[in-house]
Amino acid sequence: MKKFRYYALVVAILLLSSHTAAAIPCDLKNLPEQIQASLTGDYAGWEVVIPSTLEASDSATWHENYSKECPGIIKGKFSGDSEGYVLNLVKKAPGKTLQQVVYFEPKESGFSPVVIFPSTAIKIVTVIRKFAPGKYKPSNGGKSLFIKTDTIGISQIDAWTEVYYWDGSRFRKMVISD
Repeated sequence: MKKFRYYALVVAILLLSSHTAAAIPCDLKNLPEQIQASLTGDYAGWEVVIPSTLEASDSATWHENYSKECPGIIKGKFSGDSEGYVLNLVKKAPGKTLQQVVYFEPKESGFSPVVIFPSTAIKIVTVIRKFAPGKYKPSNGGKSLFIKTDTIGISQIDAWTEVYYWDGSRFRKMVISD
């Protein structure tokens, strides 16, 4: 009976710890080790956007509507059948804030970074969200497009949204609200 209690306790601890890790969407420990190493190497000085990075009103909106998501990390099938990661990064520089969005594309040897939104000086920090495959219509009234992969949504909260989608050979941008 003691063995059973011991194993039940171990299983309960494992379940609780895995639930806790999943409950913290911006925890960098949830990223593959290769991507974590890139953050401390190639992207040293850059930080993943978290809710507290956002302006107070945007942070409140994020917590109210998307508390189970991270405004700086999304995981999905953005360029095929394998899952990759998109990181929304900011860096404080003298007198300005820089922001960039990088997709870590899955490859046989690990992950390869692809810049989706290049380093740009910004006034308001934007967020990223994963959008499902489906039909998207540009805000300018252009022709709708059916996208077969997950898309990368970049938004200024309560303002505009653009999606980056894989066309089979590269990422393209479509503004879906402005």
